[in-house]
Amino acid sequence: MTQADRCPPGALQSTPAQPPGGPAERPATYAGGTLQLSIGALSDGTTVELRLTGELDVSGADTLRRHIEDMIVEHDPHRLLLDLSGLTFADSSGLAAIVWAHKAMTARGRQLRLQHPQGRVLRVLHITGLHTRLHITESTPVGPRSAAGAHRRLAR
Repeated sequence: MTQADRCPPGALQSTPAQPPGGPAERPATYAGGTLQLSIGALSDGTTVELRLTGELDVSGADTLRRHIEDMIVEHDPHRLLLDLSGLTFADSSGLAAIVWAHKAMTARGRQLRLQHPQGRVLRVLHITGLHTRLHITESTPVGPRSAAGAHRRLAR
């Protein structure tokens, strides 16, 4: 079954991945062509990194799950990294996909890590308490703002 076979007409569709080990951009789009979520994949043998760009909501959550499932089956990684630095929004469906990935990796004795969530996405992870359950590497503050200043903004 191909990616297109799994998507009902008018639903999200993805471009096929490049061969294992090579970089792959897998944009998910509405039939109308509006970019909502783009997923780039890299693998080095023991680690798979998925770079998410755009918005992770109900329209892209199942696509993300399929990509993660494909990467687990194809690469059996020890570590799955989700680079969230380009993600501008995540709703409950998107968070559910991330929690599902955490459970899938943990069940295999493997690890999921979230890297560099920004702005609203980081705030949602803190508000929901997921920051206490998931491995998150936050971005290092750059410029005159200190880490303490960043902490105060999150605490509000």
